[in-house]
Amino acid sequence: MITHLTLALRITTVTFLLAGTFVTAQQADKKKPAVSPASSTAPALSSAEAAAALVARVTPEYADKVTFSISDKKEETSIKGTKDGKIRISGPTVLECVRAYGYYLRNIAHVHLSWNGDNKSAAKFVVPEKKIVVPPTLPLNFAFNYCTLSYTGAHWSKEKWLKEIDRLALNGFSYVLVTSGLEKVWQGFLADIGCKNLASSFIANPCYAAWWNMGNLEGEGGPVSQQLIDREAQLGKAITARIRELGMQPVLQGYIGFVPHDYSRNKNDLLPQGQWVGGYERPTVLRPDSAAFPDMAKAWYKNLEKVYGFRATAFGGDLFHEGGRTGGADLGACAKAVQAAMQKFSPGSIWFLQEWGGNPKRELLDGTDKEHTVILALEKDLSETNRMHRDYQGRRFVWCELANFGGNHGLFGGFGILEKAAGDAEGASGFGLLSEGIETNPLYYALFFERLNNRDVIDREAFIQNYALSRYGSDKPDLTEALSLLASSVYSPTGRREGCPESILCARPSLTVNKASTWSDPNVFYDPEDVRKAGLLLLKAAKENPALLKSSGFCYDLADVCRQVLAERARAILPLCKEANDKKDKAAFKKYSEQFLALFPLTADILATHKDFLLGNFLDGAARRSPGKPDEMTRALRRLITTWTAEITSLNDYAHRQLSELIRSYYLPRWQVFFREKSAGGKEGASREVVVTNNGERIVRKIRDDKSVQSIELSFPTAKIPLLSEPVGDIIPLAEKALAEPINPTETN
Repeated sequence: MITHLTLALRITTVTFLLAGTFVTAQQADKKKPAVSPASSTAPALSSAEAAAALVARVTPEYADKVTFSISDKKEETSIKGTKDGKIRISGPTVLECVRAYGYYLRNIAHVHLSWNGDNKSAAKFVVPEKKIVVPPTLPLNFAFNYCTLSYTGAHWSKEKWLKEIDRLALNGFSYVLVTSGLEKVWQGFLADIGCKNLASSFIANPCYAAWWNMGNLEGEGGPVSQQLIDREAQLGKAITARIRELGMQPVLQGYIGFVPHDYSRNKNDLLPQGQWVGGYERPTVLRPDSAAFPDMAKAWYKNLEKVYGFRATAFGGDLFHEGGRTGGADLGACAKAVQAAMQKFSPGSIWFLQEWGGNPKRELLDGTDKEHTVILALEKDLSETNRMHRDYQGRRFVWCELANFGGNHGLFGGFGILEKAAGDAEGASGFGLLSEGIETNPLYYALFFERLNNRDVIDREAFIQNYALSRYGSDKPDLTEALSLLASSVYSPTGRREGCPESILCARPSLTVNKASTWSDPNVFYDPEDVRKAGLLLLKAAKENPALLKSSGFCYDLADVCRQVLAERARAILPLCKEANDKKDKAAFKKYSEQFLALFPLTADILATHKDFLLGNFLDGAARRSPGKPDEMTRALRRLITTWTAEITSLNDYAHRQLSELIRSYYLPRWQVFFREKSAGGKEGASREVVVTNNGERIVRKIRDDKSVQSIELSFPTAKIPLLSEPVGDIIPLAEKALAEPINPTETN
């Protein structure tokens, strides 16, 4: 057992080399570089202490076996053994050294770290016989979409956040978007500009902060308590401190002109933005090229520094996001004004702009400073035929994967495009992790992290073998064959699409439904039987080697594949229900509707075997963000992942999740009442049309006014349902039941 005292002693005895001289961690603290001119407060730990603390946190058993040599004169990052049986990691920065340690853990020691289960069953401390040069990474590896921080990060406690930052550093990310704490920034900013009274209706709950910070809505999930505002500010300071300690840069919100929609000053300089999807009122934009803008920006940056305790060197913020109205403004002049305010506050700072929904417009891009602008190129085409090349008029860009929308569960990824992305990634300055939901698909994200740290073409067979050994503790043929089947099917999309084919178990009931949310693609591009075959191989491996069930990662993957198989089966059964209904064959309708409904409890039972599929675990993390008023976060989160809004709109089920309690207590009741009414001869509710857009494409979605279903939906945020805090059940017999028959029920006899 390692006590806090033992851990502290280990940390302080790890040795480092700064500028070519060995020093203890305590001496290194005295020799640390001066604070950057753009930073008013230094991180709490020196580079030496921060690297040592990470080793002790992630792998405490290795804490006295790792030394670091940090010198800005070194051009390569390397790992080599020492005569006393330790390893020395050398590199030009603390982040490069930490990234090299991550490379060591993944590829040499076989320590597996993921969102869905860590594993050390195959871990072995290996002292390399020869020096290993760590492959270089690109300089601008970026973590998180605004949406990630609400769809995924809203249930992260402080402890989970800090663990996440360690993982980002180990994988080589250099920039991390942070929005926790902006509630306090806005509160101070509005007070400074004489609009304190607008704060309560303007500040959004953290579950909805993504769209608030992108200028899509105001105040959703509020009014937010002062306690939560203060807690988020504390969390933001802790997050940014850890990021900076590990040599990464926090990306904070720059001022781009947002004010509350009912802001009444400077009327001639205001650009009303109208409404966003779902009828949300958007914040107004104060024209950045107006005379009032510099003073407003000054007030913003003053409060930004006050809340976070340092002067940032990287900023986010997008003008006219997803259909915002330019109002005839000179976009080039607006961009220049925004960037001028950033540079005045923090000389040399970078502005990160998201390419999404037609933004940034060419005219706006023309007004930016090439040297201090980086484009985040969000890409949802993960097919092998896609290219990463972009042209942004000389501005640097980061190629950003966008494999997940809304945090939906479903096997999906892009093996073809990530495997082939060799060399300089066709001009990209880095890679971006911008999926909206990232606690899914560990195989795909492991490949993405490999891409960050490997400039060559990735050999699929070798990658899968290493992944299996590290994640499961075994690379036996059944395991690698299962992973290969998944890689060549669900993880190899054939065209541009918005995430995974969605489970219709999570869809609003209808006999013709083929997806759960408005913008997704219902087309299945793989053979569903390949998923079942992969599940059977995983199950066979577990029966032959029960030790696999001690691996949290293996248990997650087996449950995930079984969940997918049942979703595929639902897609095959529903048309049979419709056919029987159309023929007025009551016996057949009863048979197939019962088969369909039986998928829900089996899915819920399978998901209940792993903590990462528990709604109770999910909500508990959110509750810890506001311990005095836990319902403030949990109610908002319950709404976000179901109806999204307080009404039934095109956003309904956008953020659906396959979590055990949701399957049993939300999705199942909707289908039960639907089939019950159908059996009694009832008709589906009348439909109304809602017009929405997706990257400029006009979409008309029909929404049924089914009162019985709607009552279940709208009451869910406060409904009392059984929640699980710990996993229950045995995955083996449940998997046997889920995988016993082919996907298509017509093939069974």
